[in-house]
Amino acid sequence: MNDATYTISEFAQRTGLTVRTLRFYEEMELLVPNKYNQAGYRLYGLDELATLQHIQTLKFIGYSLQEIQRLLKEEAPAPHSFESSLSLQHRLLTEKRTELERAIEAIERVQHLLKQGHAPNWAMISSFLYSIKHEEEHKEWMKEYFSEELVAQMYDLTKEEWLHLDHEWMQLLQKIKVLVQRKISPESKEAKAALIGLTELVFKYADEEEFSKQLIEQQERILNDMDHFRFPNVFTQEEEAFLHEAAKALEAEGKNEGSTD
Repeated sequence: MNDATYTISEFAQRTGLTVRTLRFYEEMELLVPNKYNQAGYRLYGLDELATLQHIQTLKFIGYSLQEIQRLLKEEAPAPHSFESSLSLQHRLLTEKRTELERAIEAIERVQHLLKQGHAPNWAMISSFLYSIKHEEEHKEWMKEYFSEELVAQMYDLTKEEWLHLDHEWMQLLQKIKVLVQRKISPESKEAKAALIGLTELVFKYADEEEFSKQLIEQQERILNDMDHFRFPNVFTQEEEAFLHEAAKALEAEGKNEGSTD
């Protein structure tokens, strides 16, 4: 029984791999059968099965085929180097797990928006998913200019708070797009209300007064460092111009009210 050998097709069927995969492993010198039948076809036995199991277990814990090839050249792993290698794999897999958890969260948040009847376009979806994917990077960037307490207020929200914020944010984005499409004046009450809504949403969970204070202190540095590569813009140029004019109108209105008082 121990001398049993199998053709590549039989071995592939028994192991659940494809013939193509086995041939690829042979090309990489990962799994090279040392027996051939009279017709010259490769034969696989228990030695090859043991090697394949080594390959599969190392793949299971995240090693690449190139790394497995290097490891299997040794009769046994050197304890110190293998421990270092395992530590690295642990870190890489932990990072991957974190990324997968973030991707699952992103899917759930988009699903929630769709169930609420929102119909976001690709720009909105892309910006939304990008912000979730790079949330930790954005937090670290914010900490360069704002206090950790303020950054925590803006980012360390519960799942329910994020879902509620997503819903309100999407409502405002769609409202602004409709205003622009309908050619509503940026000086109108609707435009000003939309802009005020955006501002209120930004500070829904954060201290507006403290944020404004720190923003003024760091404004020049922030403007020099902020770009669309770091924070993709969800608005079109026309929508940006609309909001800019609405902000000017709102500022002028505030000055007029102040002079009247």
